Amino acid sequence: MRYPSEWYQMDATIAERLPGLRPAQQRGLTWWVYGVILAQSICQNAVITALLTVGGWHGVRQYLREWLYDGQNKAAPCHTQVDVAACFPALLRWVLAWWEGRDLALAVDATAHGETVVALVVSVLYRGCAIPVAWLILPANQKGAWMAAILRLLRLLRPALSPEMTVLVLADRGLWSPRLWKRIRDFGWHPLLRIHDNATFQPCGGKRQPVRSLVPGPGHAWVGQGIAFKHRPVRRAATLVVVWASDQKAPWILLTDVRPTQIGVCWYGLRVWIELGFRALKGVGWQWQHTRRSDPPRVARSWLILAVATLWVLATGTRVEEAHRHGVPPARLRTHPTVPPTRTVRRVVSVFRLGLIWLRHQLHRGYIWRTLWFAPEPWPRPPDGLCLSVHHAP
Repeated sequence: MRYPSEWYQMDATIAERLPGLRPAQQRGLTWWVYGVILAQSICQNAVITALLTVGGWHGVRQYLREWLYDGQNKAAPCHTQVDVAACFPALLRWVLAWWEGRDLALAVDATAHGETVVALVVSVLYRGCAIPVAWLILPANQKGAWMAAILRLLRLLRPALSPEMTVLVLADRGLWSPRLWKRIRDFGWHPLLRIHDNATFQPCGGKRQPVRSLVPGPGHAWVGQGIAFKHRPVRRAATLVVVWASDQKAPWILLTDVRPTQIGVCWYGLRVWIELGFRALKGVGWQWQHTRRSDPPRVARSWLILAVATLWVLATGTRVEEAHRHGVPPARLRTHPTVPPTRTVRRVVSVFRLGLIWLRHQLHRGYIWRTLWFAPEPWPRPPDGLCLSVHHAP
């Protein structure tokens, strides 16, 4: 295949950031990411079509397929294949190398590919989207617990995170588990986990009561420390956050270990971004829902392609958005602005869409920006009119 100049720039970055891959694996990943961005799709035929300017159909097709295969399934059987799990710490270090800040929000969730596979994913939440940094692909509609796999994903990411960083881990009530709570705290991170609204809570110095009784209705929030749950085996000291915004049908019931005076009652709103991240992986961005891959190891390797492509697109979109905010052309904004970003108005175009448009434009022009960064915005603040009650222990 013919190697265009912008491909060399992309390959050099992947080789630097994912050193655990063999050189041939790095080159294969570069071709996949390059083709996925041009095609705006992870579907094999779409990627091959986007790469026809650099090679023939059958040659490109075989090259891309070989990268996804296990070693014994390659045209020349061998004992090596892309080890996706080994890339997770390096992938998170890549995000953090471009990260401007000390606060990081991670979300744990699952998404399905029809009736074929389910992906358990840990993602970095960023500017209305999410970057997958660890995942496990499982066959769909099969019995079995997920928690052990989720705990392993978090353990794989731990070496990449500095103890000086403030790490918030969010999960919906379907993934609530005492084991997840303990693992997050053992790592020095902060859980913010949603629990079912039939739970009970005993505030410090008060009586045990249903959690929903702590707020009178929409437009109110309550925060306080105490003992969650009634039965002794699952009891735990925690900070309870009950938020019932005026536009919500039901309140958020959340447990965390952050002190009541330090917790943001609307921080759980960040978890919505992982849903928007899944949307970027599917219809808005990479069309994962249309791929016909069903073998979990091959799907897991295709997710590495999606993760790297999403990372690159969001970093490019950050530079474009920051340039627009400062009133300069994106090509001239070559360093991260010292003024921290704020979010005062609703975005008309997402950071993901901005980045995808500009990155494809650059690839067609034969270059990509060398200087990229992630500038996280402040975490959500309570909306105007929300009546907040903070319980202080006697």
